[in-house]
Amino acid sequence: MSRLDALVETLLTLERPLLLALDVDGTLSPIVRDPDLAEIPASTLATLASLADAPMVEVAIVTGRDLGSLSRMEQLEGVWRAVEHGALVLAPGQVPSKRELTGTQRTALSRFRQWVEAHAGDAFIEYKPQAIAVHVRAVAEGDPARAEWLLAEADELAQRLGLHVRRGKALREAEAVVHDKGTALREIFERSSAKSVFFAGDDLTDFPAIDFASAHGAGAFVCSEEQRVAPSSPATLLRSVDEVAVVLSQLLQRMTA
Repeated sequence: MSRLDALVETLLTLERPLLLALDVDGTLSPIVRDPDLAEIPASTLATLASLADAPMVEVAIVTGRDLGSLSRMEQLEGVWRAVEHGALVLAPGQVPSKRELTGTQRTALSRFRQWVEAHAGDAFIEYKPQAIAVHVRAVAEGDPARAEWLLAEADELAQRLGLHVRRGKALREAEAVVHDKGTALREIFERSSAKSVFFAGDDLTDFPAIDFASAHGAGAFVCSEEQRVAPSSPATLLRSVDEVAVVLSQLLQRMTA
């Protein structure tokens, strides 16, 4: 039996309701140098829509993107969403409420933004409600040393400003409020009344969610050249976005057969 077949069989044996939770970039969507151009394949979106309609199944998208960025990539109905690494968790159909930062947090983010605008103009920058993310994948293609300098400088400045530093593939993110995907997945698991959970992700930022899923069902880690370190929990190792899509498609076929 192949790795993918074995994972599908494991998911079919998990207690229902089953929560199927997925990271986006590098898991559902192929990694691209400009995150604004990333897309979830139409076939994968169709599979997720059908899984969300399946009996005793909950689907969740768990991502570092903010809600606006995620909305550009998917408009699925009936799914849970955790955005900004869990800063905001929304049930299906739930409207987000306004979030406020303290004066100290706003000042720290403002100073980090000033540095970004002055020194990181060649990087891809995400401005989120409670964080600023510096992506250097495109920079690294032409000047790896500069990319490493940007990451190191962003890391040092964020810490000096009292911001939380999130480290990922070609990424440093300065956060005013600390969250992680594991806590977000736990919240969805409890609020949805699921009995077991599956989560797949591809980066260091996904490890807390993979650990939670492994303890309450099953986890999977999508390997890549950029991220060779796998989580310590007993997660299934997948090799690509395509393999994730195959697992989801086969799971849907078996559930609806």
